[in-house]
Amino acid sequence: MDQLVFKETIWNDAFWQNPWDQGGLAVIILFITAVLLLILFAIVFGLLTSTENTQHEEGEEE
Repeated sequence: MDQLVFKETIWNDAFWQNPWDQGGLAVIILFITAVLLLILFAIVFGLLTSTENTQHEEGEEE
């Protein structure tokens, strides 16, 4: 059991020593963050434009 834990620790250390793995992880995190921000902006601006249209249409009917 100790050997298995020791091997896993070595693999984990080797992962963080490789700059290509670190760069790949950074790119994945940036991509996910950008997609989530785009979704957030789409929701926020979608709600803002829909309330402006609703208020504008109510003003025309009166």
